[in-house]
Amino acid sequence: MISINDDLKIYFPLKFKPREQQIEVLNMIKSSINNSKKFILLNAPTGSGKSYVAVMFMNWYLNYINSGAKFDIITNSKILQQQYNDEFNFICDLRGQSNYHCNKHNTDCRTGRELDKALKQPHCGDCPYDISKEIWSNGQASLTNFHLYNSFTFFVPTTMVKRASNVLIVDEAHDFESVFCDFISVKLSSRIFKNYGMEERDIERYSHKLSNIKTPFSFINFISNDFLPYIMGLKEQFEDMLSEATQAKIRQIYAGFIEYIDGAGERLGNLIKDYEKNSDNWALDITRSKTLETELTIQPIWGNVYLNEMIWDKYDHVIFMSGSILDKDMFTYINGFDQKLTDYYEVDSTFSVNNRPLYFYKAGKMTYDQRESTFQNQVPVIEKILKKYKDSRGVIHTTNYEIAKWVDESIKDKRLIFHDSENRENQLNLMKKRKNGIIVSPSMVSGISLDDELSRFQIILKVPYPNISSNKVKSRQKTNKKWYTWRTIVDIIQAYGRSTRSDTDWSHTYILDSSFGDLLRMNRDMFPKYFIDAIKLLR
Repeated sequence: MISINDDLKIYFPLKFKPREQQIEVLNMIKSSINNSKKFILLNAPTGSGKSYVAVMFMNWYLNYINSGAKFDIITNSKILQQQYNDEFNFICDLRGQSNYHCNKHNTDCRTGRELDKALKQPHCGDCPYDISKEIWSNGQASLTNFHLYNSFTFFVPTTMVKRASNVLIVDEAHDFESVFCDFISVKLSSRIFKNYGMEERDIERYSHKLSNIKTPFSFINFISNDFLPYIMGLKEQFEDMLSEATQAKIRQIYAGFIEYIDGAGERLGNLIKDYEKNSDNWALDITRSKTLETELTIQPIWGNVYLNEMIWDKYDHVIFMSGSILDKDMFTYINGFDQKLTDYYEVDSTFSVNNRPLYFYKAGKMTYDQRESTFQNQVPVIEKILKKYKDSRGVIHTTNYEIAKWVDESIKDKRLIFHDSENRENQLNLMKKRKNGIIVSPSMVSGISLDDELSRFQIILKVPYPNISSNKVKSRQKTNKKWYTWRTIVDIIQAYGRSTRSDTDWSHTYILDSSFGDLLRMNRDMFPKYFIDAIKLLR
């Protein structure tokens, strides 16, 4: 057994003086490892130095547990991935192929690979992606994002076998199971058909077929017997066309279609196999746009069915870090591991409550029946807040695009910046460049860091309850009623944490949906103390 009072100096990162709270967290993790716990849940808010705790832990683990250990670090945010990369130059960072440049074809490495394959040319010997991947594969501490990690897990499992890591560190862990499920979900619509390079007549034909599908079984049957054979034939056509093309731009277009079909074909093949094994764990959601376009999404109800076998069993220890794990029982259920092998720790915020007040104003409930009238009550409040922060940047969280549109129609302020699903990052960058830009968004509750002057205020117009019209959400509620509340609180906590990012930073958050009062009253124990302490009621 290792003493909890080991000499700390040898496993602190170079030139780093840990805070007392970080030492306490490390000691808690050490205690868990010594008591044969495999899974450790760390609920710690923004600014608690979770990335430094991870590095401290790795150094301790190498000194006292396994000197030859290898560590996988994964996160959902490019911002956080870059932060690790900037602060710890010994960590081997890997991004997707599209993030690297192919000199041979003057394109990204993903497209370059498809061109080489289709043209039957040898692959570049000095491919920057291959070089980075080799360094990452052999690294003692290696970092990547959830999406690429899942790609290796599903499609190139030998990659993870080769790494043979001992410890997995999951940062932004509240989102991992959700991203895992999204990764193996399949979505089809006429808009998506264009990505396959389908001709207009085939898009219309297959869109009509989609409109007749009503159940997961009929969707799988359509994929197996019709759509998958069709796109494989389409791929062969593009390969022939690419081999005859002479213009570089045309070649890249054909290569893009081939690449998309390759990835989709593998995904669809896995979907068919997974459905055969766990048909009860799949839900089909059908949506129709204002132009009556049908979109089908088939997705797993829970990721816990797969996670042990595919991921957790491959490690000696797994560390989960997030500001919104919140509930040990719920988190272990969602992620499918044994509570007896798990310890949960919650860390308080070190930020002054005066720097992060949360103002609650009861403008009315944003429920389906009341949302339009409530929004009219919110408009003058929003205008008053915008006037108060006339020289500052901020965020208006809308939960959905419908409310974002209402803001656009009702509030005439040149500072407001809106986005759709395609230009989210560009519009966020535009907001950052403007002296007093305000981003209006349904999808920025997590994954972004708005430090200091990048955001001095945020407004939450609607409590972010999951969409109850979704069959997946309905199925989750049936099997675990508490999940719906947990997910809502997770997103509120995440939204609250976007704008006050350090001890010297400050921002003000406003919640204008009266439903928040009901949520807080009935589930107060699920909210962190530092969040409760910040609440101030406006009248």
